[in-house]
Amino acid sequence: MSDATKGEWQPVGPAPDRRGQIVSYGEEPARASFYGADLTKGDVDALEEFFAARVTLLAEQRSPGSGEARMACALELSVGILIDELSLWFDDGEPATLTERMRAWNRVVFSAWPSQGTAGYDEDRWQLLSHANADAAEKHTRFRRNLATQRRVPRAALDDEAHR
Repeated sequence: MSDATKGEWQPVGPAPDRRGQIVSYGEEPARASFYGADLTKGDVDALEEFFAARVTLLAEQRSPGSGEARMACALELSVGILIDELSLWFDDGEPATLTERMRAWNRVVFSAWPSQGTAGYDEDRWQLLSHANADAAEKHTRFRRNLATQRRVPRAALDDEAHR
């Protein structure tokens, strides 16, 4: 068992992130771009180990058969199913596969969110994903800029143009 999982499971205070910058629990640190194409089986394995360590700790702190021990078992089964589903999407890099991988990843990461700020939680890597790659992110950004530009034109000006 690692130091991160010994004893009680406690949020940590301000601590350096991977870049050495101090971040506090609750703040949204600046992060490098992370896309669906960047996901690796190692990311999945790290999340699986994170959950397993916490479920084991939770189960060990409760008497067998108690409601809490049963909920620890339910959590272990639920997260296990999510991780198994995510693992299925690592066979190829097809766009449909990548989209499903991102969706499955987001379900697992969302399940881990209550642990943000605790020892062992990877703030830099365990993010919800919106885009498959940098090109998709740029395309989305251009679309939003164009949409914002269109909204800035007063409707009256558009109506005047239509009547000329």
